[in-house]
Amino acid sequence: MLFRSIGIYQGHHDLSHHLNDPARIEKVAQIDRWYVQQFASFLKRLEATPDVDGNSILHNSMIVYGSGNADGNRHTHSNLPIILAGHGGGTLSTGRYVQHGSQPLCNLFLTLADRMGVNSLERFGDSTGRLADV
Repeated sequence: MLFRSIGIYQGHHDLSHHLNDPARIEKVAQIDRWYVQQFASFLKRLEATPDVDGNSILHNSMIVYGSGNADGNRHTHSNLPIILAGHGGGTLSTGRYVQHGSQPLCNLFLTLADRMGVNSLERFGDSTGRLADV
């Protein structure tokens, strides 16, 4: 995908293998900023839309946004940049920044499954347990 609307005519994946080139890193930052702006717009629409219970759709949602790579240049899979949006119908503690160390991302997915009432999963993907403080 090219990002003509922001003046970038290269693909995100190719640019993410930036080889520490400042120009390529800046383009990746611009693309990432564009994606986050789209995500923010999506969340605003969800917040403005009532669900059947009178709360917003965002309140009743658990939305995971992020990447499976912390650094596309090196394909690192630890310290992933993940945003968890929504209140999960009141089951999530919101408005904070939390570091979970080197836990597998699937631990978050397993925790979210519990919050959705799917308590019979012992494991999911490469999970090693549930996350506390979500």
